[in-house]
Amino acid sequence: MPTSIVKIYNKRYSKWFEGAKVALGWNGIVNLGVSRNIYTDQNGLALIEHASTGEAEVYINGSMVGYMQTPGTATFEV
Repeated sequence: MPTSIVKIYNKRYSKWFEGAKVALGWNGIVNLGVSRNIYTDQNGLALIEHASTGEAEVYINGSMVGYMQTPGTATFEV
């Protein structure tokens, strides 16, 4: 199963965001759906297994913060 890595940096506290809820969403014709929620570890990392591939919306704590190619790796600041 493809896996994507999302890394979250908390600008307010100037450190990696532990405990952020991360999900990926796909809105394509072939790829449609949302991954399960994964929480970031102490290093701000969320490893998300998913069946869909291609461009995905990235949701952090319920808010869409950007896009990434999946499977893949991306870093976001919140």
